[in-house]
Amino acid sequence: MPRFVWLSLSLALAACKPAAPTLDPAADSIARQFFDEVSAGADLDGDPHLAHELKNPTTEAQLGEFRALIPSEPPSSVELTSWDASDDAIGTTTRLSTAYRYIDRTLTVQTALFKSPGGREPVIVGFRVTSDHGG
Repeated sequence: MPRFVWLSLSLALAACKPAAPTLDPAADSIARQFFDEVSAGADLDGDPHLAHELKNPTTEAQLGEFRALIPSEPPSSVELTSWDASDDAIGTTTRLSTAYRYIDRTLTVQTALFKSPGGREPVIVGFRVTSDHGG
């Protein structure tokens, strides 16, 4: 009988545990669209998916450095290699890592997005490009 009570209590506690965050369906497409905009040298001031705090000369300079790593030809493949999300009282932060494969290099693009509880779509709050190539 004590085992039954312990098992029932364990199941009840497991049921009370908050669900693990899920990947926002819009996050990956927003991140890929932003990469394309950075690659093309688009004016990002009007981009609704870029957090207002990142619309400044410092970010523009950093994006210019990232743009220099991106080849002019399209990637041969694009793959979401990992992601994680964390919830707290102010919203959900999602971190994506995407591999953009080119003939001579693979770019790893890390994008952080944030969505407030009442938000419709996440906004980009962080972006980084690294290359496995010396260029």
